[in-house]
Amino acid sequence: MKRVTIHDVAETAGVSLATVDRVLNGRPGVRKKTIEKVKQAAETLNYKPDVFAAGLAKKRLYRLHFLLPNGPNAFMEDLTHEAMSHAETMSGDRMHV
Repeated sequence: MKRVTIHDVAETAGVSLATVDRVLNGRPGVRKKTIEKVKQAAETLNYKPDVFAAGLAKKRLYRLHFLLPNGPNAFMEDLTHEAMSHAETMSGDRMHV
């Protein structure tokens, strides 16, 4: 199933991407009639904002902290190893673990 984007909302509403952005983020400068068209298109398409895409556009870095107990527990050692392994992989995805 294809994810609905603001491009789809803009096309359905017959407006620009900038207008969709202004409406969805509550910015001024859009006529009431246009606001309703955009909101109706978003509802019809079941548009859900992608918080990660928005974060990428804002060059946001996501930080994740894991607190794991030390000790000779094999499960905790495996969990620590996996967390460290994923931390290296996720660094390219604007995530710092």
